[in-house]
Amino acid sequence: MKTVVALSAALLLTGCTLDLDAAHWAKAQTLPQQVTADEYLCARRALLIGPGPDLVLGGLLDVLRLALQERRQDSTFDGCMASQGYAKVE
Repeated sequence: MKTVVALSAALLLTGCTLDLDAAHWAKAQTLPQQVTADEYLCARRALLIGPGPDLVLGGLLDVLRLALQERRQDSTFDGCMASQGYAKVE
């Protein structure tokens, strides 16, 4: 049981970081420093949307809540970058 808890915690902690790398977003005639600055702006906006509802039950429901929160933040970040004229490079 302790192994499952430790593995779940490690998985959640690795998923809580935003990947800010200029190679993932491109915009014509834009310096990497500007891409990074715009990524930080969009990351801040994504984090400001808040954590969503707090479920008192915990356990797997919190894992689901955190996954939904991360999706909302990713969507907000992607929308912000797209609105600034960037295209996602896969």
